[in-house]
Amino acid sequence: MLDAISASIRYVRKDEKTNSDEKGYILHYAAPPGFPQNNFTIKSHPGIKIHNLRTAGLKYKDHGITIASLDSSQMKPEYFDDDDWIEKVCLPELHSCLCKALGAQDVTIFDWMLRKRAASFPRRNIGEKNEDQPQPSLSAHIGELGFSPSFGGIWKPLEGPCRDFPMAYCDPKSVDREKDLFIVDEVFPTVANEVFQVHYNPKHKWYWVPDQLDSEITIFMAYHSEKGQELAVPHCSFDLGAAGSGIPRQSIEFRAFVFY
Repeated sequence: MLDAISASIRYVRKDEKTNSDEKGYILHYAAPPGFPQNNFTIKSHPGIKIHNLRTAGLKYKDHGITIASLDSSQMKPEYFDDDDWIEKVCLPELHSCLCKALGAQDVTIFDWMLRKRAASFPRRNIGEKNEDQPQPSLSAHIGELGFSPSFGGIWKPLEGPCRDFPMAYCDPKSVDREKDLFIVDEVFPTVANEVFQVHYNPKHKWYWVPDQLDSEITIFMAYHSEKGQELAVPHCSFDLGAAGSGIPRQSIEFRAFVFY
């Protein structure tokens, strides 16, 4: 198995016409006529080396990223369409897995999201299968900001090995927190969330889990009650190109509070 692969990662580039003091934003609804949908652009940077997380030796307490095994023998992809099944079957198994992997006293899993890639992604053809489903997120980012307990993300494919738009994770120790992170308001009709988009930096070190199985989860930190966002992990999906399977990815991500 390759130790590293070269691929493109998408980073934020602030619109040159935007006031340098203006906060970033993106509207998740139709903007009024003449009003920009967002005030930044995303640029793809090719030739980024993405290393094998399996062999990297990174520890969660130092780098905020780890891999853990999950008993997925009773977890068929179609079951994840049922929220009741997720709560009754998947969450208890995931809770046990997280406590063991992180050495935590308790874990509260409070949210999850399914993503089912449409065949035309990153475009969207009206009426095609999964056109209305959440799609892989292609720009490097850190999710919602401002949580007070230790907070992490969990990601797994519904089927493996995953060779279609897998996840990439940036070692937070390679990130310049002052220069690389760009705060953006994600504005929905009834709520707004703050997230970090990420500027390109050649010092970034990226990792992925080659051929990730449905019995494997990646755990990545978003916030720590004592360290803040020092170990918050930028992440995104990326295209394997010719090495990809072409079979549209289905995956689920969870968010959880972790108590030590």
